[in-house]
Amino acid sequence: MSDRLSVSSVPWMNRTKRRAKRWIVSLVRAAFLIGISFMIIYPLLTKLSLSFMEQVDLYDRTVQAIPKHFTWTNYPEAFYYMKYGQSFLNSVMICGISGIAQAFACVMTGYGFARFDFKGKKIAFAMVLVMMVVPPQLITTPLYLNFQNFDPLGLISMFNNGKGLRLIESLWPFLLLSLTSTGPRCGLYIFFARQFFRGFPKVIDEAATIDGASHRRVFVSIMLPAAFSIMVTIFLLSFVWLWNDTMYAFMFYSKVPTVAKSLMNLQGDLFSSVHTYMSSTASDIGYFSILKATGVLLAIAPLMILYACVQKVFIQSIENTGIVG
Repeated sequence: MSDRLSVSSVPWMNRTKRRAKRWIVSLVRAAFLIGISFMIIYPLLTKLSLSFMEQVDLYDRTVQAIPKHFTWTNYPEAFYYMKYGQSFLNSVMICGISGIAQAFACVMTGYGFARFDFKGKKIAFAMVLVMMVVPPQLITTPLYLNFQNFDPLGLISMFNNGKGLRLIESLWPFLLLSLTSTGPRCGLYIFFARQFFRGFPKVIDEAATIDGASHRRVFVSIMLPAAFSIMVTIFLLSFVWLWNDTMYAFMFYSKVPTVAKSLMNLQGDLFSSVHTYMSSTASDIGYFSILKATGVLLAIAPLMILYACVQKVFIQSIENTGIVG
């Protein structure tokens, strides 16, 4: 009788162990996600609280998170000092054009690495991987000199009185780097596109080729529509990176304000207003911290809206690349 009970209790014990294991894994996962979410959300909540405070709240020890003197005036002031309207339009123009160009060029390059065999393919892809790890600061001087006097293979100077083209202070450096898949983070985007096409069934383009379709027709009519999700992902990543970039913006387009540059220059603009208007308020460090927090929220608000619009496609494409299961 006791043997029967012990045998019959084994499945119950196994189910209990599996259930306890699932509970432990779920608790650890939940704790990890809550911790990561807190690390991301807490700074945003702090800046949101600061953006609605007056200066007196900063020096009041009883004020922790909710301001006593609630105000909206910090937003129009940050809007004014950042020249937000003009900066926003310039950033959208630069990031939008460059993002679309990068998405198309990197998808074409990734498709070539995934579908075709050619001499030097491994070396070329190794160079793509090197692009992912080399800091962009290492190539700033060559890039600036190249676009300061743009003359590929001396062809332009042959027809321009021995002079190259000065492309600095224009969109051309961003556009050329994007179209040639050599722009910022292009190595990562090419890798994403390659992984996507490697997971795409080859029988589809092989069947199209048997039916008489050329490689160009296969890519344009079949592969490109199927790669819409990965193109959206590349566009989003490129847009976000360029939106927050100041190095390339100062180097190629120094005279044109962008959101990131305006946020960086906010303190200097405030201090210049002290000399112009003799405003003691603008010189206060507390006032600067409030406007800085407000400016950060103004800078990231368009990115949050953009991600909310494309998050479903973004997550789907990341899964299709095989990077996450």
